[in-house]
Amino acid sequence: MSRRTKSIILDSILQKDKYNILTFDTHERYQTQLAKTGHNFYSISYKGAKEWDSNFASKPSNYYTLPRHEYLTNIDFDFILSQSKFGQFQFSSQIKGQLGVPVLSLEHTLPIEGWPDNQLQAFKMMTGDVNVFISEYSAGEWAMNCDNIIIHHSVDTELFCPADVEKDGKILSVANDFEKRDYCLNFSGWKRITEGLPVKLVGDNPGLSNPANGVEDLVEKYQSASVFLNTSTISPIPTSLLEAMSCGCAVVSTATCMIPEIIENGVNGFISNDEEELKSYIKDLLDHSELRRNVGEAARQTILEKFSEQKFINNWNEIFDLTYRMKK
Repeated sequence: MSRRTKSIILDSILQKDKYNILTFDTHERYQTQLAKTGHNFYSISYKGAKEWDSNFASKPSNYYTLPRHEYLTNIDFDFILSQSKFGQFQFSSQIKGQLGVPVLSLEHTLPIEGWPDNQLQAFKMMTGDVNVFISEYSAGEWAMNCDNIIIHHSVDTELFCPADVEKDGKILSVANDFEKRDYCLNFSGWKRITEGLPVKLVGDNPGLSNPANGVEDLVEKYQSASVFLNTSTISPIPTSLLEAMSCGCAVVSTATCMIPEIIENGVNGFISNDEEELKSYIKDLLDHSELRRNVGEAARQTILEKFSEQKFINNWNEIFDLTYRMKK
């Protein structure tokens, strides 16, 4: 038997065409993209856990929700995918031994500013068998003592695409629990920046706004908006910002976390941490259609080049293979 033949046989033993992945409902559109890897995803349901919200995305055909509190099933799980250190990782660690499978830890969030050092250190100890972060910035902020793998977001650029429609002359922002998450989404700043300007807020915000009526409706709102405004202060990279850029919308954003690595001020968007400056950028865009068009086209090109769906899928399939090799 040749060395190449042995290698092919070994690879086939150490990976599968389709994995059974135990996970948790987290970010619907991110998990919709993740499901395009083609594997089977099984979501754990328990009291207090987030549940899939179809307002944000339809559940993929290869994504299943298990009956509440059931994870010891006749399904041969290959590994657990935890997507948060705020509950999911702890639960994953508890059942890891029962199932005899490795834990793949994906972290979407950042450490909370002001944590006591002992609390921060405790969270830093929450390492999986494989550890993935969504940006270099996020991995740097956690500064965990483990090998870090970075997989950037992707956007379905065929769905989130520009359209030849008349702009509505409004500033669009997309956020859920905007007021309650003021500490990270900066609702207070959003109110100051948009005061006296025409706005359109989309999201689950009782008394303020409602979610879009499905993904297609959200896409139409991106396409028709004259400006998209993101005011987040603690988010490695907001999905809504990338989606707006993919739709060719002219974006204005705070210059926080990974955002300055994506947006070049005045080229494919406008960024600043000065509220008056952000407001002036918005007014310029509202007043100048050619500027909006040029910035929006450059934004779309950025997404096509840097947030490829196929690259995202390939990267995740490699990570799934790596995790499976650690199964006992």
